[in-house]
Amino acid sequence: MAAAPALKHWRTTLERVEKFVSPLYFTDCNLRGSFLTPERLPYQEAVQRDFRPAQVGDSFGPTWWTCWFRVELTIPEAWVGQEVHLCWESDGEGLVWRDGEPVQGLTKEGEKTSYVLTDRLGERDPRSLTLYVEVACNGLLGAGKGSMIAAPDPEKMFQLSRAELAVFHRDVHMLLVDLELLLG
Repeated sequence: MAAAPALKHWRTTLERVEKFVSPLYFTDCNLRGSFLTPERLPYQEAVQRDFRPAQVGDSFGPTWWTCWFRVELTIPEAWVGQEVHLCWESDGEGLVWRDGEPVQGLTKEGEKTSYVLTDRLGERDPRSLTLYVEVACNGLLGAGKGSMIAAPDPEKMFQLSRAELAVFHRDVHMLLVDLELLLG
């Protein structure tokens, strides 16, 4: 039977707790930070709102906001038989909603920047559809200014840097992955 762990002197433990909760220590780590906001807008309410046009290069935010984008797509007839993706890059974390369901996350930091609309567009498949992209105005690991444990910048704005349809060429993609692996 293993022996019980030896505890440090009780004063040592209390001093550590005092430092942890003190407003004087660890100020660069944002341990005492808090964020109060109204509840997140649910999907059913968000899609009923009025949307204004957005384009690549537009800014949104600030930090900790959640922004919604309505994406109305029309896939060209010439793309029948092809794998079609929505390519999306923004500074925040995105969530694609399709037919009222969350289907995939998007994040530039994690290199997940496309959503597969169809792996093979059929002759009778609909060419037009509407998706919603919910974007949280923070990075993959928070919103620290300069580092993930720094205090967040409450005035930071986020940018939409890519929003387009594309035919995905899997063979070219696999070749690129192979070359990247070979280069290390």
